[in-house]
Amino acid sequence: MANATNNTGVVPHGQFGRGEASDYEPPPSLPLQIFLFCAFLVTVAAYIAGQRSELSAEQSAVRARDAMLDRQTVAQGKYRAYVKLGLDAEKQKNFAGAVSNFQSAALQQNTGEAHYHLGEVLLLQSRTNEALKEFQTALALDPKLKALLPVSARP
Repeated sequence: MANATNNTGVVPHGQFGRGEASDYEPPPSLPLQIFLFCAFLVTVAAYIAGQRSELSAEQSAVRARDAMLDRQTVAQGKYRAYVKLGLDAEKQKNFAGAVSNFQSAALQQNTGEAHYHLGEVLLLQSRTNEALKEFQTALALDPKLKALLPVSARP
């Protein structure tokens, strides 16, 4: 069978004889094109959603860290305020107020400093056993305070 050609020299589809090769490829079907386009859109949407969830997780972690830092800053401010109020009350010989403020400071931050000052005020009130317990706690939290302890309170 002879090949039929049109005026352009291109052999129409289905006009080849047996065993003849062609560079001609039929266009993909419209449903296949739609499927491939939808698959592309789903892939892009999944990628964007993944990026957004990663960004959201990072933002949540940053917000949580900032909130923790804010709480620590507030606690540090309260701690310092209680220590200052305790020292002021001690200077004015308001020992009950000083004890209360140093106890509040120790509740805000369990530091050797707070327990040391509390022990000092308790010792001034002749509450020796309680003072010794506070000095022991202060030493356990901060061994450097040993030099500041009264000789009678040193282990």
